[in-house]
Amino acid sequence: MAWSNAEFREQYSKLANIYDPGMWLYRAIGMDIEAYRQAAVDVLLLRPGDTVVDLGCGTGLNFPYLHAAARESGRIIGVDLTPAMLEQAERRARKAGWANVELVEADMSGYRFPADTDGLLATLALATVPDYDDILARAASELPAGARIADFELQWPERWPTWLARFAAWLNRPAGVTPDIVHRRPADAVARYFVEVEAREVYFGAGIICSGTVPGS
Repeated sequence: MAWSNAEFREQYSKLANIYDPGMWLYRAIGMDIEAYRQAAVDVLLLRPGDTVVDLGCGTGLNFPYLHAAARESGRIIGVDLTPAMLEQAERRARKAGWANVELVEADMSGYRFPADTDGLLATLALATVPDYDDILARAASELPAGARIADFELQWPERWPTWLARFAAWLNRPAGVTPDIVHRRPADAVARYFVEVEAREVYFGAGIICSGTVPGS
C-alpha cells in the first residue's frame, strides 16, 4: 500500500539531514546519479532567463545543474512536501548565493504550475506517488505550449525476477518505496500527454531519462 502524505512527510523529516550522504548507496552499486541528473536537465533545453519547476525537489540536489542552465537571470522553483527537506534546499541555495531560487511547500498532486514555466523537472519523485499520471496530465494542460518536461526515474526492468523486485522494495522502504512501485511507469505517461518525446534507459534498464514538449493548442 502506498504511503499517505503524512507518512511521507514524517519519514522524510527523519531523512532530511542524511539524504544527501545517502546518495553514496547509488554510487556504491555503480549508478551515476549525478550524471543522470545532469542529463535530465540537459534535455530540458533551458536558456538563460527561463523559469523551471523542480517537482519533488527534496534537498535541492538538482539546483546546481538548473542554475548553470538558467543562470542568475532565470528562476528556479523547488516544490516539495516536506519542510525539513526544503530547509536543506534553502541552506544549499543560500550557501551558493543563488537569489533566484524559490521554495514552495506543496503536495505535487495539487500544485498549480505557474503560467510562465519554461521547464518542468522531476528526478526520483514521480514514481513515488500513485497518481503520477494525473500530475503529468495536469502539467500538460497547465503549462504553456512549447514548455519542456524532463523526468529521471528508477524503474523495474520487466526481465528481472519479481522476487528481486520485492526485495529491492523492502530495502528502499525507508524512502517510501512500496512493492507496487514496480508497476509504475511515469515515462509512459509522459509519452501520453506530451509530444516530441524521447526516452533513454540507463543502468541496464533500471533507470530511464525521458523528455517531451507541451503540445500546441
